[in-house]
Amino acid sequence: MITKHLTIRNPEGLHIRAAARIRRISLQQRCAVVLQNESGEKAGTESLIEMLSLGAVSGTPLHVTIMGDNAKSTLVMIEEVFENGAGI
Repeated sequence: MITKHLTIRNPEGLHIRAAARIRRISLQQRCAVVLQNESGEKAGTESLIEMLSLGAVSGTPLHVTIMGDNAKSTLVMIEEVFENGAGI
């Protein structure tokens, strides 16, 4: 299990396409990923609605927990989405 605090840097925040990319990464890597905002609200990446309900705009810090054999590579890919929306 890996946990890390990441900040949304994408100017558009955590929008539907970026959330879908995070979901796709977690499914492809076969990892369970949970995002948690500063208010303590949690969202599993299997649910786009849960991720969007966190209200993560640009500059929002999120606590990311990743469980699975590919946790390290999953974190690298998710960090890319947090930085720039993975080219979206």
